[in-house]
Amino acid sequence: MSQATTMPPGHKQPRRRIPKAEQGRRTRRRLLKAGRELFTELGYTQTSTTAIVQRARMTRCPLYYHFRDKVTLFAAVFEEVRTAHIEHLHRVIQSAEGDLWQRIVVTGCRAFVESAADPSIHRIVYLDGPAVLPWAVRHGRGAGLGLVREVLTQLWDAGFIGPVSSGPPEALVHLFWAAFFEAGVYVGEAADQETAKEEMTTVLIRLFTGLRLQAGGGGGAPGARRN
Repeated sequence: MSQATTMPPGHKQPRRRIPKAEQGRRTRRRLLKAGRELFTELGYTQTSTTAIVQRARMTRCPLYYHFRDKVTLFAAVFEEVRTAHIEHLHRVIQSAEGDLWQRIVVTGCRAFVESAADPSIHRIVYLDGPAVLPWAVRHGRGAGLGLVREVLTQLWDAGFIGPVSSGPPEALVHLFWAAFFEAGVYVGEAADQETAKEEMTTVLIRLFTGLRLQAGGGGGAPGARRN
């Protein structure tokens, strides 16, 4: 019959060794978190690498191991914040009630305006992003353009908007993306954010409505494609 092993008084269990890969992920995560907090609070220009490593409670060596410089760290934070912003809008649109127009245009525009007013999103994506990062970095993977293209294509395929060509033209996608980007800047900078959010939501919905095919405009029910 086996007996339970007893440890002598004062004995401490050895700490589990964390794999180097996991240590690296944790360190990178701490740096990204510290960077996001400081870029939001102070802005890119006023945030120093010294402040970042102090906030993350580490030395400079890990910072420069994971990121070449402050710009590289900011680019990583920007991508993380922008991706979360876009994914949030996707989830809201997909889970919303109503027909496609209601989900994309009405619910989607409201969700965008609310999300763009978030301090981190506004400062990092809409203010400092354009000032710090080159166009190719900000739009190389086209997350924002991709979402605009996706919703316009869905509305086009459902017969709510068009026709101009076979699918929404790329010029239209860029025009709507620019409108949404400026909407994000406007709302975040407004002295009266609640009023600005209501105003901008109305304007964005009207922008979509201007493209909508209406009964009597070319025949058929609302949302029916004209030939």
